[in-house]
Amino acid sequence: MPSSRWLARLTIPIIAGAALFSSAAIATADPRDDAYLDQLRGAGLTWPPGHEEALVGTAYLICDDLGWGWTPQQIANSVHANLDPDNIHVHDVGTMVNTARAVYCPNQRCWAPHC
Repeated sequence: MPSSRWLARLTIPIIAGAALFSSAAIATADPRDDAYLDQLRGAGLTWPPGHEEALVGTAYLICDDLGWGWTPQQIANSVHANLDPDNIHVHDVGTMVNTARAVYCPNQRCWAPHC
């Protein structure tokens, strides 16, 4: 079962995203970031301006959790619980998880000792 460390790990990218939003643009953007965000938009997801970096950071955390042996459903439940569960549907979070897997870590396998 996902641990409470997810909230701390999710907070860091959100804070980093806010810092990046208020600073100069990054010169070397990863084209996967645009693909990820475009696919989320294509699935009908929306977010406030300036949250793109936090969404990308969350995608990397999703890949990390897959490496620790979490199931996509466990990850979606954890992300949903730590976002605003009243304003985002768990199905939308599932879309985030599946899109992150497809774009950033399609070959990710559990590498943790317990796998």
